[in-house]
Formats: sequence, structure tokens, C-alpha cells
Amino acid sequence: MNFPIILDIVIGLIFIYLSFSLLASEIQGIITILLQWRATHLKKSIEELIAGELHIDNDSSQSNPQLEKTKKLTNSLYQNQLIKNLNFSGGKGPLERGFRKIVQSIGSLIHTITGIEKIFGTEKTAPSTIPSNAFAASLVDTLQIKESMQTISEYKLEDFLNKTLVNIRNILYELNLEGPKRKEMIKDEYKNLVQEFHQISHNYKNHLASLNLTLDRVLDRLNLYTKTTVKYVPAISHSEFSRQMTLVRRVLVNPQERQVLIADMEPSFSNLLKFWGKLVEMGESAEEKLEGKKGRIYKKIKDMIDVLPESLQKSLYILAKQATTKIGETGDAFHQFHKEIEIWFDNGMERAAGVYKRNSRGVAFLIGLTIAIAANVDTLYIMNNLSKDSLLRTTISSYSEQLVKNADNNLNGEGIEGVKAEVNEALDRLELPIGWGQQKNDNTNQNQLSIYLAGLKRLLGWIVSGIAISMGSNFWFNLLKKIFEIKK
Repeated sequence: MNFPIILDIVIGLIFIYLSFSLLASEIQGIITILLQWRATHLKKSIEELIAGELHIDNDSSQSNPQLEKTKKLTNSLYQNQLIKNLNFSGGKGPLERGFRKIVQSIGSLIHTITGIEKIFGTEKTAPSTIPSNAFAASLVDTLQIKESMQTISEYKLEDFLNKTLVNIRNILYELNLEGPKRKEMIKDEYKNLVQEFHQISHNYKNHLASLNLTLDRVLDRLNLYTKTTVKYVPAISHSEFSRQMTLVRRVLVNPQERQVLIADMEPSFSNLLKFWGKLVEMGESAEEKLEGKKGRIYKKIKDMIDVLPESLQKSLYILAKQATTKIGETGDAFHQFHKEIEIWFDNGMERAAGVYKRNSRGVAFLIGLTIAIAANVDTLYIMNNLSKDSLLRTTISSYSEQLVKNADNNLNGEGIEGVKAEVNEALDRLELPIGWGQQKNDNTNQNQLSIYLAGLKRLLGWIVSGIAISMGSNFWFNLLKKIFEIKK
């Protein structure tokens, strides 16, 4: 057998594989839409990313609290508006709505028959792709990390103001003031200062002033208090009172000390991380620390951590430490933490994409094998027929060459989509060696071994065809183009 004949046989096989690959792609596409494979795989992949080393199993999740937390958190993320906005439902016309209802009804019927879990809960659909920045933002928003940072800052400001008031009260106590009138007037000034501090703290909590402006107001109020109160202090104690108040105000006046104070008080992820680290170190004993003003902060952060599976707690804590290591300034640490989550998500989805591709190839092979058996596409039998039938080889080669030319001359840029109609037309005109009426075996004079070997041969032919069909129409069409380029 010379090379041109072998080449024509190869072209004949590729044409048949291309024809059935187009059919297989359509079937797999329909199944993907009906069962929402992409969206389902994405949500399960996010659950596995959150669960870490834990394995997502519908049965075990009922008894494993960590897996229950994983599912609840994932559902919360999907309810976040940032992710819900990614769930495009398509057109709003009656035709589009009718088509979606039909698809959803068929999908629900398949889920009911097969017993496959409806992973989207009450929702009918979900996004099939989620950008990493949307995932990171929704996770941060769902866990209310920014709110926790602000709460810590508010507590630290309040704690600073209270300590300042205590220091002033101690200063007044040590002055040994005499005279009820003098004491009453100093007491009134102190009460005014307390009220002013409360108002300053209230304004900061309601975002009416920045932290820097808030500290400026505190300094101005302390200056005014010193100037007013010194009038009621005995002359002998003026210098001592002024000196003590200068020490109180120093942290607000000295640029270096003020910078340290702001870094410790501002809403930053590094401060949240410190509280978080203390809770992790305290473990179960943290329950005893949740009393008092500082306990409110611990409780808020603990409530946030309690909704996190242990694996995600460790992952986020590591990501947070990486962020603070890369960015020394507290103002940028949160943004770096956001980026670290994005990178972590991208790496996880890259692995998930590999799993999806492997699963898709497995499904494609099953579809291809089913088509090969249903249509009796036996590669070994086809090769045998093509090697003997020169007219069939020539006809298929001619159709294939014309198919490639038409595709190259197609100005619409439709690619493989544009050749479907031509392939179907060619199949109507060709009598290919496929189908159950093609192979006729005379088993009268054959022994059992020969019949068994013939069955194995046909099975092998189906398997080869199933593998070939699963490789996809694009693969075979591009290979067909290369062969005709070689022939030229």
C-alpha cells in the first residue's frame, strides 16, 4: 500500500471523527447547560478551597461542623451582592424567559431522577465564573473585616481618651486643692472636658472626622482646659500643673510619638491581626476574656472567626501575615491582604480548572463511546473498508478538501461552527462504512473462539472511535487542514 492511499485512509477516518465530534460537542454542550456543570463545579471548587484539607462530602457534612461552616460560608458568599451581580440571566424577552424555564424544568427533572443535589439551594442559577477581585471583596465584606478594623480603632481612641482623663484626675488629686469653691470650679471644668471627649469620640464613630483631625481636636481641647483650669489652681502649683499637662499632651505634640499613636489607633489590618493573633493564642480561654470594654472587640472578632472553618482561619491568618510582611506601612496592609486573597483564589481556581478539564474529557469519552456504539462507528472496520474502496476514499477526500477550502474562504470568522452544515450535507451524500446494517458476519461456520475474537475486535474499534470522537471537532478540523497543506 503506497503513501497516497494511506493518506486518503487517514483523511477518511479524520472526516468521520470530525463528523461525530461535532455531534458529541453538541450533546456535551446541552448536558452542560441543563446540569449547569460549570457553575456547579465552580461552587464546589470554592467549597473545597475554603475547606482546605477537608473533603467535601454531602453525607459527612451533616455530622462534621467544619464542613457545615464551609457550606454556610460559601452560601453566604454567593448571597453577597458582588457575586449575585455576576449571575447574568440573559435577555428579558418572552422567548428568552420561556427558553430558560424549559431548560430549568428539564434540569430539575434530571436532578429529581438522578438524585443529584441542587447545590444552589433556593436559587435556580449561579455564575459560572467569578473574578478573583470579586471573590476577595465579597469575602472581606461577608466577614465584615473593615467594620472590625473600625471597631478596634474606635475602642483604642476611647481607651486613649479614658486614660488621658484618668491621668488628669490623678494630677488634680496630687495637687491637694483647698477650698470648696475652688474644687467645685475645677470639677466643673473636668466635667466639661469629659463631655467634650465623649463628643469627639462620638463624632469619630459616626465618621464625622478623621483620626488625625480627631486627635487635633483632643489637643485643642487639652490646651483650652489647661489654660482655663490653671486659673483655679493655687499659684504655688501653677508650674507643676502646667508641667504635668505638658507631659499629658506630649504624645499629641511630638511628631514621632504622634505617628506611633496614629499607627496604633487607625483602622488598619495590622491592628485587627494583633487582636486576631491574641485570640488564636488564647484558644478556649478566650471565653474568659470577653468581659469589659476590650472584651467587646474580642467578641466581635471572635464572632467573625467562629463562622470560619479552621482551615480557612489558618489560611487567612497566613495570608494576613504575608501581607503585613510585604507592606510595612499599616495603611497599605489591608490592600495587600486583599491581593493575597486574590492570588490564593487564582491558584485554587487554576487547580480546579485542571480538574474540570479532566472531568470534561472523561465525560467526552463516555459520550464518544456511546455514539460509537450507537452508530457502530468501528475504526478497524472503517479502515478495512477504506483500504478496499478507492471510490469511497476519493469521494471523502474530495469532500474534505472542499470543506477546508470553504472554511478558509469564510469571511464571517465562524471557524468550526461554519462547517457544521457542510459536514451534514456531505454525510447525506456519502455512504460511510458505519451503522448496524454495514457489518454482516456469517457465524455458521465459525467456532466460538472466532466469534469471541470478532467481538473483541469490534469492541476495540468502538473504544478507539470513542477516544477519537472525544478529542473534539477543533482538533480533527485543524489536523485535516494541516494534511491538505502537506499535500499541496
